[in-house]
Amino acid sequence: IIKWKIIFLNYIKMEKAKEILSDPAKFEAAMKEAWSKIDPEKKGYATYDVVREALKAQAKAVGIPDREGTPEEKEAAKKLADPDGTGKVTYENFVKFIKTGIEKAKAEGKI
Repeated sequence: IIKWKIIFLNYIKMEKAKEILSDPAKFEAAMKEAWSKIDPEKKGYATYDVVREALKAQAKAVGIPDREGTPEEKEAAKKLADPDGTGKVTYENFVKFIKTGIEKAKAEGKI
């Protein structure tokens, strides 16, 4: 019973994610909510490590297994989130980073 409950809860979360992804206003609201947790002091940026850890925690919360990735994948992700190499991820770059991940997941049939 517990296994089916977990599967059902993950299904609900995926359906909610699909709903958010299909509605630009809901997507923007979700991004702002996520960013408010990443940058609670409203500095206008967060370090890449803070963003990475927040995303890992969120993935774990919805049942996505942790995947470290290759060194090349890690470097590509870091460059995408912090294209200027300043060590700071802005909200705009965070959204681009998330959208790129979504497009990759769609292309791989994961969404």
